[in-house]
Amino acid sequence: MATLHIRCGSDIEHSLRTVGFGGDFLEFSDPFCIGPLRAFSPTELMTLRARFLAEVSGMAEGDVLARLRKGYAALDDLERYERLVLWFEHDSYDQLILAYLLYRLRARPTKARVELVAVESVPGVERFIGLGQLAPDLLAWLWQWRRPVEAPLLELGTRAWQALTADGPEPLRALVASGTPALPMMGRALARHLQERPAEESGLGLTERLTLEIVRDHGPLSVGKTFSYLMREYEPLPYLGDLMFWWLLQPLATGPEPLLDISETHREWPHRLLALTERGRAVLSADIC
Repeated sequence: MATLHIRCGSDIEHSLRTVGFGGDFLEFSDPFCIGPLRAFSPTELMTLRARFLAEVSGMAEGDVLARLRKGYAALDDLERYERLVLWFEHDSYDQLILAYLLYRLRARPTKARVELVAVESVPGVERFIGLGQLAPDLLAWLWQWRRPVEAPLLELGTRAWQALTADGPEPLRALVASGTPALPMMGRALARHLQERPAEESGLGLTERLTLEIVRDHGPLSVGKTFSYLMREYEPLPYLGDLMFWWLLQPLATGPEPLLDISETHREWPHRLLALTERGRAVLSADIC
């Protein structure tokens, strides 16, 4: 069958080809887990996202837009395929992108058979983070567990995308409360996404609070080691890339009363040292908000 494998990165393409998978591969990797989302047309959404991602990455906005356009445009050119296979894991990076793809597929149905490989644990892997950590033979083993994408999944993706682009968090909270039976892992990822909203007591999202806790427990330590602790031990549902993490640190270290001190050195940012300020300790202790 003429097959297109769709993934939110390029991390498994080589492994799949190694064990004999054919077809084309599409990377659709707009990180919806950070930055603004709106109920825009694809063109308007790309423009919004490119502006934000250029700020995060330091790349030229035109270069970011050109990269995004490849993925978005490919979703309008699916008619030559007989089968689409979506490869996604359980974290919010993957699941928010999956929601958008399901929304697009429901809005513009394709004649192709659509299948989903959705993974949240793998036997023998103690801390499963993502498909990219799996050996080629394990990826091949997952193939037998793919499932058809039918109306309930398409409807869930559409509801999730509409909730993510709503003006407030209430639709997303209601969707999470439903348990998302068509794909329970999506509900768990959306619940984790909601935890990035500032807490009433401290004003911190979960990643911000965990970062302060890591620096309190192990610091001063480098940004890179802080990220490693976050991914390996502290984060309940790892989803961030290292560059996204660096961007999320900036509000903690800027402003008149920063919560973190980032050493001013000529080293690359992963090697710069983080330390808690007195304000950071107070906020972490919820003494002040």
